[in-house]
Amino acid sequence: LARPNYYDLVPYQLVFQEDGEISRGNAALKPTTSNNVDVLVERYFRSVGSISAGVFYKRLNDYIFPFRFREAAFGDDYQVTQPRNGDSASLWGVELAFQNQLRFLPRPFDGLGVYANVTLTDSSAAFPDRGASATLPGQSTRLGNLALWYEKGGFSARSSWNFHGKYIEAVGDSAATDVYYDNHVQWDVSFSQRLLRRARAYVDLLNLTNAPLRYYEGATNRPIQEEYYRSWATFGVKLNF
Repeated sequence: LARPNYYDLVPYQLVFQEDGEISRGNAALKPTTSNNVDVLVERYFRSVGSISAGVFYKRLNDYIFPFRFREAAFGDDYQVTQPRNGDSASLWGVELAFQNQLRFLPRPFDGLGVYANVTLTDSSAAFPDRGASATLPGQSTRLGNLALWYEKGGFSARSSWNFHGKYIEAVGDSAATDVYYDNHVQWDVSFSQRLLRRARAYVDLLNLTNAPLRYYEGATNRPIQEEYYRSWATFGVKLNF
């Protein structure tokens, strides 16, 4: 059972005349109910690592999604966004994960470690007043993380790669007007070195791929928002008491 967000239940209306947009709440939202089946197998290593594999299935009713539609208001045409309940949806998937420090390697490579996980899903959702189904809003078909790290003698380094595939961010009145959050890949690197017993210096290098925040409507060649934030870094000294 998943109840609606409190803010979504408030019967408000915000009008942005310059942008031609209206945002509304929906006091009639119903809670989402779901029947789930999950099977997971895990194996732990003496080196504190693990490997796991699992499958899952979910059947949802009255799932909540943001809905976009056109409406005439105040003598003009507006794009309205409002949360609504869907009819029914199903979701199944496979998840795999592996984590281990490679202590069997000769020195100094025995400080290396690896972490990886991947989730593959398939979903189907039915929307009111639309004949064709689509993937479940907010659910990507592919998710993955890969990290390599090194820890030895008070020094640690980590390189991580994160990926998620596209997914529906907001549902339109047809498939051509669905809004998607596009594929996203980000690469981060961090380093730290113990200076004293309670002090550690660190450097974090973030978004080295300069991955964009990108939304499009219906097809990838119809972008509606694209933002770049460049790479950035943080550094300093941490003190533990």
